[in-house]
Amino acid sequence: MYKLLQIVDGNVVAEYELTEERFSIGRNPGNALQPDDASVSGDHAAVVLTPSAYLDDAVEASIEDLGSTNGTFINGKPVRRQLLRHGDMLTVGMLSLKFIDEQALALGGTRILLDEES
Repeated sequence: MYKLLQIVDGNVVAEYELTEERFSIGRNPGNALQPDDASVSGDHAAVVLTPSAYLDDAVEASIEDLGSTNGTFINGKPVRRQLLRHGDMLTVGMLSLKFIDEQALALGGTRILLDEES
């Protein structure tokens, strides 16, 4: 199972389980996470779960920027779309989220992910 932890001043203030195919982030109604933060666009980003092309019964998570004004960042680098890995820090406007892969935690942090872009 995948989760996003909302981090404020180094503390976890909220936890979101990623159980649907799409977890949208933005100020507009209808988004799964609607922060009251002007730095977050109305429809800012989405975490998308898709079946793995390499492992049967596995699901991969990726973040996708939806044309936001202030961008979407993973570990401080701007992204349009990128596969997420356990421990990645996402920045959406001023919102900080940590991506958690509970399967990787159960395996002691070891998980093999193949990236087609390499």
